[in-house]
Amino acid sequence: MTTGNGAQAQRRAASREAIRASSPTLRVALAQIDVTPGDYDANLPKIINLIEQHRGKTDLLVFPEYALCGYLTGKDVYDYAVRTDDDVFQALVAATQGITIAMCFIEETGAFNFYDSMAFIGDQKILNIHRKIYLVSYGVFEERRHFSVGPKHVSVDRGAFRLAPFICADAWNPALVHLAGFDLAHIFIFSACSPTQGLGSRLSTRESWHRMNQFYASMYGVYVLFVNRVGDDDGLQFWGGSQIVDPFGKVIAEAKLNEEDVIEAEVHLAEVREARTVLHTVRDENLYFIRRRLDDVLSANYSSVEAQDK
Repeated sequence: MTTGNGAQAQRRAASREAIRASSPTLRVALAQIDVTPGDYDANLPKIINLIEQHRGKTDLLVFPEYALCGYLTGKDVYDYAVRTDDDVFQALVAATQGITIAMCFIEETGAFNFYDSMAFIGDQKILNIHRKIYLVSYGVFEERRHFSVGPKHVSVDRGAFRLAPFICADAWNPALVHLAGFDLAHIFIFSACSPTQGLGSRLSTRESWHRMNQFYASMYGVYVLFVNRVGDDDGLQFWGGSQIVDPFGKVIAEAKLNEEDVIEAEVHLAEVREARTVLHTVRDENLYFIRRRLDDVLSANYSSVEAQDK
């Protein structure tokens, strides 16, 4: 005999399963790879081979920061930057029939500005380019010496899913992540080139990333796709540890440390729905209050150079 409470629980479970069964899905894969700085003759075929392996079984294939060009510093940033109409980049575009990729590269524009960029490319078309906003000039990094600051942050629609792109330190800025949550993103893409030694001996980049991945996923009810590279460049060791985290903060796929790897998962819009019925961060935010509070903070603390030094 089923009690009233038991019958209600069964109905709720059946309802959840029905919603999940009819919910849109997206097959995702994260390519945790090692690449050679500036060697497009080696890097491009490697990337295209991965695309070909996943065509037909993956909807979205995500690569780490600097995946096309490798980690570059100094004059090499300018020597190995590519324009989107260059042969190297167009060969990549041509390889995307039937699949969408998120590819990171050093971009040179027609105005001769240089960006740390992530291009969404699908069915042989460039769908969107995100340019890194929060450039790193601390620890071992010197990005502000070479790159222009990205001018905007725009989510990308892929079928029923909305994707919010972040390149490495973009994800370390809580305000940008917060706003992406209220741009109604379902998936946060964190593409990184994170070395073990990046922040000194007292702050672990690996532990920090993995904490953030789970926190952001559960706080906003989103999937987090975190992809990091591996290998050694310029005295830096890149540790990998890529993760796919569900909207409840559970790690559902995790790559090896310090080895090339590819991890895959099928993500469900129904999981985003259910997570947001449990924790109402997105529903309950008052952006008009945030705007008023931001105006107050700017007026009180940032109205002049002198005010910033109070």
